[in-house]
Amino acid sequence: MSPTYIAVIILCGVALMSCIAFIIQDIENKKRERNLRLISLKSGIRRATHLLDAFPPILLTTDIRALLCKYLEARWNAVVELDPSDSNKQQRSALQAQAAILPEPIPHPVGSMSIFNSHTEAARAMGIIKELAQFIIDIKNKGDLNSDSADNLTKAAKRIYARVEVDLDLLNALETEKSRGPEVVIHHYRSCFSKLQNLNSHQTLDRQLYEIRTHVTQLAEKIDAAAEEKAKEKELEKDSGKKFNF
Repeated sequence: MSPTYIAVIILCGVALMSCIAFIIQDIENKKRERNLRLISLKSGIRRATHLLDAFPPILLTTDIRALLCKYLEARWNAVVELDPSDSNKQQRSALQAQAAILPEPIPHPVGSMSIFNSHTEAARAMGIIKELAQFIIDIKNKGDLNSDSADNLTKAAKRIYARVEVDLDLLNALETEKSRGPEVVIHHYRSCFSKLQNLNSHQTLDRQLYEIRTHVTQLAEKIDAAAEEKAKEKELEKDSGKKFNF
């Protein structure tokens, strides 16, 4: 076997090994890219799922729910394409079933001025609305949402946030009323009523406005009755003073 033939065999072997190494490296790179893509997709899924689950149902608009459901479905489709496991397919099916069922509108609680039972609930709602606003910005910047839709959804989030701020004011007013009486707080209720009226462009806050108006009317009657009683007491004191020449 001539030296030239041996050299050719060695070169072919080296080339073959290089090809094998290149193929293995390419497979590893694609596997790594696939895993990183899956991690990114599932991170987005966790974020959107948190928003959908934690958002107060009474505040969740059809448009916001549709955004989150469409985002989740697109992400689950991409996950299943990369990893068509039974678990991923089942989770996608569960999401699709959830998205297909339109929830019934939740009415404002009868007899309550606020939709929240505590400051903690209101603060939690404000936090989740801020998270939603940031989520909209992020997916817009990634090209997953067009500018017009993002602007409309952001405006809706701001309106909801403003409503929750009014609810928080109402809760504060209720505490003030209990500790200091109706005279001190009635103007706060009227201010809340005016703010909600400005937010009631779609008449979705009619019941809450009714509850506030009813409470303000009752407080005004109590204040007038108390003032009338106080005036009578003063009149009696005056008459009593005249009788005894005081």
